[in-house]
Amino acid sequence: MTSQKDMILGDWSSARKIQEERNNMHFSELLRLASLLVACSASAQTLPLHAVRTAAPISPTSDMHLAGASVEPMILAEWDVENDRGKIVRIVWGQEAVDQAPAGASRYEQKTYSFPTGTIRILEFKEEMGGMIHAITVESAIFMLNGSGTVEVAGELVELETGDVVSYPSGVLRGDGDATVVAWTVTGNLINEAARAQHIRSADAPVIHFAEWDENGKRVSANTPEALENAPTDAIRLSVKRYSFEGNSVRVAHSKQGGPTSQRTGKLDSLIYVTSGKLRFFQDDSIIDTVPGDAIREIAGHYHHWYRIEDSSFVAISSLPIKPLMASKP
Repeated sequence: MTSQKDMILGDWSSARKIQEERNNMHFSELLRLASLLVACSASAQTLPLHAVRTAAPISPTSDMHLAGASVEPMILAEWDVENDRGKIVRIVWGQEAVDQAPAGASRYEQKTYSFPTGTIRILEFKEEMGGMIHAITVESAIFMLNGSGTVEVAGELVELETGDVVSYPSGVLRGDGDATVVAWTVTGNLINEAARAQHIRSADAPVIHFAEWDENGKRVSANTPEALENAPTDAIRLSVKRYSFEGNSVRVAHSKQGGPTSQRTGKLDSLIYVTSGKLRFFQDDSIIDTVPGDAIREIAGHYHHWYRIEDSSFVAISSLPIKPLMASKP
């Protein structure tokens, strides 16, 4: 990994200068986090307002697809410190700065996927690297892809397990063991102030099963137990666990091999992170083969469909589109 210049928290003016010099999404995002952390301790009472936390990316790096192999991971460290404002979390990034972090710091890797209507960040924590310490700043929602920990939700500390979702988390995300966290920063789909913090456990999120197939030249779909039981063996099958909360939802989709699916569109973007299997994604005139670690943006008003090359899964959230228009069906 290429070493980056040692950078620690500083005042906003110096951070802004570095941001302009670097002109890089990874740095600009982290500099924004740094300025927020300098200004306040990481607590439910002092977190930025929703209007700040749902800002659009400064410099999106892709319109529709980012291959995980093309995204260079950034190494970071976070740890607790005491100052005249009380207990805060300090953050540094770049190999040289991380090497100088104290022994008790959490050292982890982050990949950032930036689209015009939101950002996906994948945070990888390891027990032998200090576990999980991550001050919440701009996250609209987090999904515990694996591992466990704690975070504040509306000022209350909650326990998180694999598969749990939190909308508008606060405080500090903490855990002792290995963990992978999917963190989205999106514009949401309601007025910012209408969205409230909420913890949804995996066991409480409903799962809906779907199937579709061609019959006598027409596409047939089913989502009731009886219809699913009577669906042909070669039907295209999908299950979706939906975590619904005010202003948005997170969806975890598991698909069986097969396709193609029906063409669909909508009024909202979907920001998708592929977690398993190979899929082929069609949108407008683009055809993209995706693998675990890739990210996709389903663009509002653009028709898309999928072909599941293998059994596969992904996690997704919605975001307001750049232009709230529906396209004519091709």
